[in-house]
Amino acid sequence: MPRRDRYPPGAPCWAELTAQDLGEAVRFYGELFGWEIVPLREGYLRFTLDGAAVAGVWPEPASSGAAGWTVYFTVEDIRALTLLVEEAGGRVVMEPTELEDYGVLGGYLDPEGVHFMGWQPRSKAGAEVVAEDRTWAWTELFTRDMEAAESFYPRVFGWGRARQGLRVRWITEGRPVASMLPITPEVPDEALATWLVHFCVPDVEAAARRAEELGAHRIATYTDPLYGLGVSLTDPQNATFLLTSTSTALARARPPSREPDEDGPEGF
Repeated sequence: MPRRDRYPPGAPCWAELTAQDLGEAVRFYGELFGWEIVPLREGYLRFTLDGAAVAGVWPEPASSGAAGWTVYFTVEDIRALTLLVEEAGGRVVMEPTELEDYGVLGGYLDPEGVHFMGWQPRSKAGAEVVAEDRTWAWTELFTRDMEAAESFYPRVFGWGRARQGLRVRWITEGRPVASMLPITPEVPDEALATWLVHFCVPDVEAAARRAEELGAHRIATYTDPLYGLGVSLTDPQNATFLLTSTSTALARARPPSREPDEDGPEGF
C-alpha cells in the first residue's frame, strides 16, 4: 500500500485515541483492524498496519477525562495558527510544544468547544497510510452551530467550501479534506459536537458486528445517499468512531467540480 509523506496545509494528518486502559484499546483495535503497536515516549503507542503508522493512542488517567479520538491538522506555522484561533473566537488549550524532531503540536477548541490539534511537521507528516482497508479514511465535524463553524475554520485553516445538500465539504489545494454536517434536533442533547473519525473496511456490516462482539456499542446504522452504508459505534471505553466502506472512501476526496486526476485522489 502507498505511504504518505506529506499532507497539504489544513488537511487532517493524524488521529489519536486517548484511552484510560491502554491494554483494552490495543486489544479492541488490534482484533478489529489487525493493528499492531510500537511503544514510543511516556506511554504513547503508535498503531501500525503492515509496519505503517496509522494512528496513535495516549494514556488518559480515569480522573482526567473520557476516552475519545482527536484529529490533528497540518499547518505550516503552528504559532500563526495559535494566533488565528484566538482571533477567530476559539481557545488555546495547549501552547505550541516541540515533540523531539517529529514536529510541533498545539491544542485548541473551536467556538463550540470542539477539540482539535494543530501539527507543524518536521520528520513526521502524520499517518503513513490512509483510505485503505482498516485505516483512517475521513474526518467529519458534527456541529449544532454550522454558521459559527463556517466562519471559524476557513479563517484558521484557509479552507474553501463546497455544499452538498446539508453537508459542507472543506477544500484545500482544490480537493476536499474534511466535511461538516449539522446535528439534527432529534439527536439527544448529551451528544456533543465533535470531529468524528471514519475508518474504512471492505464489509461495513460484518466489521460492525465484529466490533460489537469485541465490546463496542452500535449507535446508529445509516445509508448516505452518496457514500453508502455507515455504522457509528462507541468502543469499549466509549470513544466514538464510524465505519465506512473502502470502496467509497476515496470518493469523498474527489474535487467538487471535476473528475479526479488519473492517479486518483490522495485520501485526505
